[in-house]
Amino acid sequence: MTIVNSNKDVFLAIDANAIIHRAFHAYPPTLQTEEGIQVNAVYGFTTMLLEALEMFNPKYVLCAMDTHKPTFRHTLYSEYKATRKPVDLSLLDQFPLVEEILKSFNIPVIKKEGYEADDILGTVSKYVSEGVWSSENLDLYILSGDRDLLQLINTKTYICLPNGNFKNIVVYDREKSYEKFGYYPEQVTDYKAIVGDNSDNIPGVKGVGDKTALELLNKYESLDNIYRNINDVEGRFKKLLAEGIEQAEFSRELATIDRDVSIDIHLTDCILKNLDRRLLTQTFKKYAFKSLLKKLDEIFGKEESIADYSQLDMFKEPTSEYSWSDIDDLRKEIDSFVETFVVYINSEESFNSEAYILVRGINSKKETKDFVLKPLDILRILDGKKVTFYNFEELATYSDCGVDINYRYFFDVLLAQHLLNSEKRESKLKDIAFDYSTKILDEKIYPTQIEAVMDVVGDTYVAQKEKIDSLELYSYTREKIQEYIGAKEDLLLNVLYSIEIPTSLILSQMESRGIGLDWERLTALRDELRVETERVSKEIYSIVGHEFNVNSPKQLSDILFRELSLPKQSKDSTRESVLRSMIGMHPIIEHLLYFREITKIQSTYVEPLYENSKAKKNGEYSVHTDFKQTGTTSGRFSSVNPNMQNLPLDGEWAKRVRECFVAREGFKLVGMDYSQMELRIMADIANDKLLIQDFVNGLDIHSATAARVLNKKVVDVTPKERSLGKTVNFGMIFGQTPFGLSSLLGIDRELASTYINAYFENYKGVEEYMRKIEYEAFEKGYVQTIFGTTRNIAGIRSRNRRARAAAAREAINMPIQGSEADIMKYVMIKIAEYIEKNFKGKAYILLQIHDEIVMEVEEKSLEKFTKDVKDIMLHSVELSVPLDVHVSVGNRLSDLK
Repeated sequence: MTIVNSNKDVFLAIDANAIIHRAFHAYPPTLQTEEGIQVNAVYGFTTMLLEALEMFNPKYVLCAMDTHKPTFRHTLYSEYKATRKPVDLSLLDQFPLVEEILKSFNIPVIKKEGYEADDILGTVSKYVSEGVWSSENLDLYILSGDRDLLQLINTKTYICLPNGNFKNIVVYDREKSYEKFGYYPEQVTDYKAIVGDNSDNIPGVKGVGDKTALELLNKYESLDNIYRNINDVEGRFKKLLAEGIEQAEFSRELATIDRDVSIDIHLTDCILKNLDRRLLTQTFKKYAFKSLLKKLDEIFGKEESIADYSQLDMFKEPTSEYSWSDIDDLRKEIDSFVETFVVYINSEESFNSEAYILVRGINSKKETKDFVLKPLDILRILDGKKVTFYNFEELATYSDCGVDINYRYFFDVLLAQHLLNSEKRESKLKDIAFDYSTKILDEKIYPTQIEAVMDVVGDTYVAQKEKIDSLELYSYTREKIQEYIGAKEDLLLNVLYSIEIPTSLILSQMESRGIGLDWERLTALRDELRVETERVSKEIYSIVGHEFNVNSPKQLSDILFRELSLPKQSKDSTRESVLRSMIGMHPIIEHLLYFREITKIQSTYVEPLYENSKAKKNGEYSVHTDFKQTGTTSGRFSSVNPNMQNLPLDGEWAKRVRECFVAREGFKLVGMDYSQMELRIMADIANDKLLIQDFVNGLDIHSATAARVLNKKVVDVTPKERSLGKTVNFGMIFGQTPFGLSSLLGIDRELASTYINAYFENYKGVEEYMRKIEYEAFEKGYVQTIFGTTRNIAGIRSRNRRARAAAAREAINMPIQGSEADIMKYVMIKIAEYIEKNFKGKAYILLQIHDEIVMEVEEKSLEKFTKDVKDIMLHSVELSVPLDVHVSVGNRLSDLK
């Protein structure tokens, strides 16, 4: 919505430096491209630019920039801006990127050596105000974050400053300037002459502050008049002003914007026209500004006059007229296809919120045949065929087949994208289109858009195959030659075919089977929790003396720190860690912690389970979670609706929740859990002799670590010290810093640093691994698991220290945690193959929770099954340390220890 109410043409001039600096500090440094280029300032500037174009609807636009070189003011005063810190290099690097964005918009950028952006804007203001550039039918709006520019305000120039953020812009004219700041535009330099400017290191008159300066200017109107009437100035300020007259005049000169800069640009050069949406889209894609593409449509319209732009067809309203294809027609045609594309459009992406399947077959004559199908099992038809999928993971849920089908020629663009770039959480078709094709797809996809959809999937397939075949995984700058992995070229394809595709089939079977639910127990638990929540609430109200919203942090903070006058903690925070630190201060604290425990059990676990359970005709209840194969950067899959991988473990209420999950009649639940898997992988990858020796000798690894860190014998380690050793061990996996470890252990940073140093003194292989993997990540831009799964480490070359340190921790952790995820998938595949061959219909994989696989096994087959599957888990993967698997059997999930 425009904020300019004028019949005149609008000229928008942007103070780029001011905006870029604000954006740099407003957006986190973690905003980076796939190549690790920090773009937080670029993103913030581009966001502001789009907002401004929408707000002002300008006919003319230009941007003014500094050159980052000394100006005439530095010649006048060598200390000009001398108090400023050096510009952050990661900010400086983004200025050329902003210029590239502006070039994509066809917006001119004006810079002039020896001058600042303010001087260029002052000159533009003069050109507009004095008619050099136009007639009376033009007003200039200068967008900035710098109040110095208020001196440019006149009847044709307005200064626009953010009120907190750039979505809330205030347009200042002469009266508005006085109303807000207490001085008129013509008084800005006089005001600066008196009070100075700490930011620019302009001295001003020593001892005279803001309040006095405004009073003097209100009375005498100008600096010159103040000095003409210096004898009338009362008190000590008369002396200060008299002594500071030279400083005042000099400061005014420094603060005055030069309006006579020679700039080689004409008004017609600033017309906002000839937008090349293809170039804009490519630039936005380059810097991963996907969220801003819609803004382009809102501002310029979807069908802006752009010659030969292929995306325009995608913006036309699709027709809903189509007919469902017959599956038998596909079955008849399939053998004639040399290549087939299968796209599963789920309910989120569908035009009518109902899932469907698009199929395109291509025969040897390059002729195409398209099919629109309702969700059904087509994998048997595609068995052994060369097929490119989109969303194979979800499509597989309709399949009645398992790992027995021939999937060697299946390629899924979503799984491939996850392998190539696991940091990307979004995986809708429109996101794929943004990343790999020239198409832009809407949120909702119509069946009649099959041509465009197949183009997107085809482009993606080609792009990904080229990327995988050559493994050109990463490039930090445009000038740098891309790195190549020194391994066989089909490495990622091997991971795709040997692990990810079959894992999709297994997950679909797990979702279909689900886990049994004791409905009566769950219902009783639900009712009991509701009664208990009400009881505890009343006890809390009784202690306080009145009712309030216990779930409201603000209301609770008022109760604790104002009504009850408890000592203030961490800015009146009421988070759990703060409440725990307050135990013993007041009886209400224990009640609040218990209230939070039971309400979390109720809202996070019991209610979702109640809502998501399904009853079969025979009265049997079960829960069917939705596994997400591409949801995490570590390679682990996640679980939603409900989340079965985050069930509570500790406490009586947690046990009651787990008791609700049961084996079906004639079956038992079997849990097989790897012991200390991540630490064993770390020992193997780091090749740490001492850590390997401890595992080979069967030592308690946490006690052994505690003994070495604390310099005592293993037999003397107390349970509390063992817990310390456990924290240190797992901290090393995540590249823990002294600060992080001190927070976890509740000790000072110096002691935490002592523990870390002692750890590395003993486990030298681990320290060497960390330094080595950090160096490799820096050199290559990626790290890998023992299976070859690759993760790009985007921030490893960032100039921002925090971003670089976080990236180093990711690099250290990923080969360990990623290898664990790969091993769990690989072992599940081996178990699934074993079940398919020997126990089909008698055993099922139900859940995979971190290092544990939960299965449902026919009671009479238990002994042989558990023996054989444990052997599979112990020997499918060979490490330099022995693996350990714990087996537990029970009727309920709570029985599995």
